[in-house]
Amino acid sequence: MLKNNSNYLKNILSLFSILIFPFSISAQSHISTQSHAGKVTNVAYLEDSDGSVFSAGTDGFLVKWTEDGMGEHYQISDLTIKMIARSPNGNEIAVYESDGASLNRVSVWNWKTFTRKYAFRFTDSLTSLAYSAKGTYIICGTASVSGAFFLNSMNGSIIRNKIKGNTGVVNFIQTSDSEKSAVMYSPKGNLIYYNLQNGEQKAKFNTEYDLSQFCLFNNGVFGAGVRGSGIFVVQAVTGSTVGSFTAQNPILIGSNKSKDLYYIVNDNRQFKVYKIANDRNKAVIAPELMRTFSGLKTGEQIVCATLAGEEIYAGTNSGNIYKFDYAQAERVDVQQALTDKMYEKIYDIASVGNDFYFLTPSSIFQSSYESSNIDKKAANSGYTNIIPYGQNIILWSKDSKKAVVLLELASGKMTQLFAPEGTIQTLKLYGNSLIDVESNSQVNLFDIQNLKKRELYKGTSIQDAILFTENDLYVAKSSGSSPNVPLIYVNVNTQETVPLSMKGNVAYSLTYDYDKNPAEIYGITIYTNAQTKKLTTSIFAYKPQTKSSRYLLSITDEDSEAFANLFDNILYTNIGKSQVRSYNLSTRRDFQYRRSASMPIKTVRNQDKMVVLNRDGSISWYNPTLNSVLADWYLTTEGSWFEF
Repeated sequence: MLKNNSNYLKNILSLFSILIFPFSISAQSHISTQSHAGKVTNVAYLEDSDGSVFSAGTDGFLVKWTEDGMGEHYQISDLTIKMIARSPNGNEIAVYESDGASLNRVSVWNWKTFTRKYAFRFTDSLTSLAYSAKGTYIICGTASVSGAFFLNSMNGSIIRNKIKGNTGVVNFIQTSDSEKSAVMYSPKGNLIYYNLQNGEQKAKFNTEYDLSQFCLFNNGVFGAGVRGSGIFVVQAVTGSTVGSFTAQNPILIGSNKSKDLYYIVNDNRQFKVYKIANDRNKAVIAPELMRTFSGLKTGEQIVCATLAGEEIYAGTNSGNIYKFDYAQAERVDVQQALTDKMYEKIYDIASVGNDFYFLTPSSIFQSSYESSNIDKKAANSGYTNIIPYGQNIILWSKDSKKAVVLLELASGKMTQLFAPEGTIQTLKLYGNSLIDVESNSQVNLFDIQNLKKRELYKGTSIQDAILFTENDLYVAKSSGSSPNVPLIYVNVNTQETVPLSMKGNVAYSLTYDYDKNPAEIYGITIYTNAQTKKLTTSIFAYKPQTKSSRYLLSITDEDSEAFANLFDNILYTNIGKSQVRSYNLSTRRDFQYRRSASMPIKTVRNQDKMVVLNRDGSISWYNPTLNSVLADWYLTTEGSWFEF
C-alpha cells in the first residue's frame, strides 16, 4: 500500500545449543523486489522443489525468490550470513552467521512459520555447510583439527562418532542419496570417502590442493575448484586432474544434476557465462562462451551464483539479484536485476510532544500514523542521530567527531552546540545539558543554554553514562578495566569513584526517569551465569538510595547492542534482538510485541502510538497496549510512505 500524503492507494568447541523465544505467531515477512543492503553472500536452489531460490547477505536477511521475480524478505540475524543450506523437506534452511571473529553460529529456520528451531555455536569458523541427501543430518565443516561435525537436523544435537577420528579441515561435504556414504574435499589435496554406517574411511585419493568453491557435477563423476587464476577439474573417483583452465576470478556454478560445469567471469560492467562440457564422462572440453550480459552498475560484480533448472540466479557485491538463462547466444544482452533500491533508509526517530520526527540521509521530517503527511523540516548534512529537546531537535552522529547542532523546528535554523574532541559513543539529555561519552574514555557535560562544556570523568572502556543529579554520575563500562566492575558511581565535585556491587563483563544502555523522585537506574549487563556457565544478557534495576540491584529480564545469549528506554512506568527493550518487549515496572508484566520483517533497534512513543525503528530502516506502528503491528512503513526513494 503506497501512502502518498493523506491518500491511501491500495495494491510483505565450545559448542552449545542456544534456544530462543520462538516467534511463529509473532513475525511477518514482506514481499518486494528490494535489494540486499550489502553484499549477497549465498544463493541456494533446491532440486525437485517449488522452483524458489534463497539469497542471503551481509545484512542478515534471507530472501526467498519465487519464479514471478518477487522476494519474500525476513531478517534472521544482525550478523553477516556467510553460508546457507536448504533442507530436502523444502521448509527449513540452515544458516551460518558470524561476526568474523569469535561468534560462529549455525541456526535452523522454518520458513513457513519464521521460527528458529535451534542454534548451535562453534568456537571455530565454518568452512562448509550442507544437509545430507535425505535431510537427516546437517554437516558442518570447521576450521579446526576436528573438522566435520554431524548435527541431528531435528534438534541440533551433535551425533558423536558418526565418523571415526577427525576429518581435519574440509570445505566440501556431500552424502550419497542413501546417506550411507559421504565424500569430502580437503584443501590439503585429498578427496576422502566415508562409510556413514560404520564411520570408517572407505577411500582417500590425492588430488589438486587448496581449491576453493569446490563442487561436484555430472552425478558426482567430476569435481571442480578454483586456485589462483585457474579452474581445475578432477575425476571424483580417482582424484586425477582431467582439465585445468585459466579464468580471472571465476564464480563456479556446479550441480550434481548438471552434466556440465558453468562459471561466470566479471568483465567491467559486463559478465560472461562459460561452460566446461562433459566429454563422455571421461574428460572435459575446454571452456565455451555461452552468454555475455551487460547492465552491471559501476563497481558491481557477480560474487555468487546457482543453477536453478534452466536458469541461473546470481548475487552481486552491491546486493542485487540477477536471473537469466544460459542457453548459448552470440549477442550481448542488457540484463536488468530482479532487485532495486526501492526504499530510503530511516536513520533515527524521535518523539516531540505528540509529533514523531524522522531522520533520513537527506532530511529531517515530521509525520504521523493518522495523516501520513511528510512535512520536511530541514535538510540533513550527514547526521545519523536525533534527540528531542523541548520543541526542537538536536542532531549528532554516533562514532563520529561531527559537530553537535540544534535544529529549531519552527524556523529551520541550525546552531552548532559543540564539536567533540573524540568520537561520540553516546549522547543523552539531562535537563538543559547534554552528557556525552567520547572515545570510550571521557564523559563530558555540555550546558546548552550557556554553551559551555566540561569534563566529568575520565577512564577506559566506558560504554555509557548518565547524570542522576547535578553531582551524581553513573558510568557503565567494561569490567576488564579498573575498577573491575561494570558500573561505577562518580562524585562529580570530589571525583571520588565508587565501584558498585554488580556482576557482569560489561554494562551499557543506561536510562532513568528524570522527573521521578526517587528514581531507579535501568540498564543492560552481560555476564557469565554461574550455574550454566553460559553468557547471559539481563536488564537490571539499580536503586541509588539503597545501593541495591535486581534483574528484571534475562536471556541466555549475548546481546551487546540491545537498548533499554523508559516511557512513564514502562521499560522498553529489544533484548534477544528479535522483538520489542515492554516491562511494566509496577505490575512486573513482560509483554512481547510482534515483529516485522526486520529486527527492531529503537522505540519511541507518545500517549497513543509507538513507533519502532527497524534495522533495515523501516518503521513499524503499534498501539502500545496491543502486541500486533498496525502497519510497517518504508520510505520510498521518491519520498512517500509505502505500507505493508
